[in-house]
Amino acid sequence: MRKSNIGMIISAIIPTFTLIYQPVWILGLMTTSISSTKAFDPTFKDSIYSSNFRKDTSIILLVLSILEGISGFGAGPQTSNIISTLTFNLLNRGNSLELHLVLIIPLALFFILHTVSGFGSLLLSRGIKNPILFKYIIPITWIIMYLAVVYLDLYYFL
Repeated sequence: MRKSNIGMIISAIIPTFTLIYQPVWILGLMTTSISSTKAFDPTFKDSIYSSNFRKDTSIILLVLSILEGISGFGAGPQTSNIISTLTFNLLNRGNSLELHLVLIIPLALFFILHTVSGFGSLLLSRGIKNPILFKYIIPITWIIMYLAVVYLDLYYFL
């Protein structure tokens, strides 16, 4: 695994613990900015604009979406008994609700990364190769979108 991929994975895992310690999501952004020296470079073969990166994020998105759906049904008043029985009472209504709320930030992170990756590769396929756009404008937009999601998620708990 390359440094850029490890940084992206770490930046997704760290915000998962924001319910325990809210300012920890700053570490996720710092890790991303440290590891992004080549992550946003369109000429680098392991950048976020590669098809392999989109494939990896789509698999992670699929798993997180399934977990989000199961935990959402487990937190519901009518369906919690079914999910609790299927998971041998591992996901009771309380645990399902906590898991459902904790999965929002990593799911949003990988969704935004997947979207930015697709948008960047679309621009590359159209012949747009402006390095300022790919190295600065797209990453800044990504960080702003991610901060908005984290703020809205944490605002729920205030």
